[in-house]
Amino acid sequence: MQTEASGRTTTRRPPDRKARIVSAAAGLFRDRGYHNVSVADVAAEVGITAPALYRHFRGKPDLLFQVVDTTIGTLAASVEEAPDLDTYLRSTAARAMDRRGSAVLWQREARHLPEERREEQRRALNTIAEGIGTLIHGERPELDHSDRQLLAWAVLAVFGSISWHRTSLPRRRFEELLYRLAYATAHCPLGNGPSAAASPAGGTFAGLAVSRREEILVEAIRLFDERGFQSVSTDDIGEAAGATGPSIYKHFPTKTDLLVAAVVRGGEQRRAGTAQALAQAGTPRETLDRLLRSYIEFALDQSHLMGLLIGELDQLPEKEQKTARQGQREYVALWVRLLDEVRPGLETAEARIVVLALLTVVDNAARTGSSGERPDLADRLAEIGTALLLA
Repeated sequence: MQTEASGRTTTRRPPDRKARIVSAAAGLFRDRGYHNVSVADVAAEVGITAPALYRHFRGKPDLLFQVVDTTIGTLAASVEEAPDLDTYLRSTAARAMDRRGSAVLWQREARHLPEERREEQRRALNTIAEGIGTLIHGERPELDHSDRQLLAWAVLAVFGSISWHRTSLPRRRFEELLYRLAYATAHCPLGNGPSAAASPAGGTFAGLAVSRREEILVEAIRLFDERGFQSVSTDDIGEAAGATGPSIYKHFPTKTDLLVAAVVRGGEQRRAGTAQALAQAGTPRETLDRLLRSYIEFALDQSHLMGLLIGELDQLPEKEQKTARQGQREYVALWVRLLDEVRPGLETAEARIVVLALLTVVDNAARTGSSGERPDLADRLAEIGTALLLA
């Protein structure tokens, strides 16, 4: 506008600038990762200078907190506004399409928050899960609290699963599919399926941790999962493994070599379980059931490794990254082929969305607080997984 006294033109600050900054930062953090984005990058995305951005945020950590807090606040509002379970499922299926990618922010990028703020976000997510559990209780009062919470977290995983892939469908069909998957999850019968034999105590991977090299690798996997690859130093790994710097470099010349070794190990173990599931004779449905069980066992046995495979592949060198992503595509394609034999005529894109929702539910359950402590978790996940595959 122009002032009478000076005749100079001044530009008014847009009233929604702070929200625009948060939105731009969310997109950049989601697409590139927190450590690969600067304040200048965010400012440029909004069309302002870095000093102008600092008028709203103290720095990049404060901006990350606002991004995660806004994302989780939107999840909370969806629950608080819903009078019943079906309303929540339908409205969230629609909203998920508009905030696709949000789960990446509160699952992957929130690890870079200070511990006290991470704890604050964990409490907020637990409150959201409690709210969904209450909605489930309204329709299924026979379920105990732990079962309601397991289903609540699984529903969140279904909606969040579309954050981790780019497969798509026409909008209405996609919303309806998400709704059906979330509905099947929330209404899944629990405790009625056959139980599988328990896995050996300690897990396959943990059982390998007998040499100094394996001890270092196990601690590196845990720290990379909990803090993120770029937030962990070799000194951190050495301290956790009780090893000095020189002894780490004897086995792994660089921190990246640790990450590559972990990803390769994970791929080998998953392939071994898959081969065993496919080797036995049976109908397509029986084969699909065995594949489901093999993945559940792998995920529960390797919860920290799962976090690595989900959130840190983009930290690999280009060659290893391509190999890992190709292995994931082939694994999902195997599921899609088997699902097509069980449910002929299912469109490939729809089958991929179903499979990826299932894998996300299992991944998240293996890594979510009290759910991971349930002795019957493998059986309950098999029931939820079957409900999703046949939804």
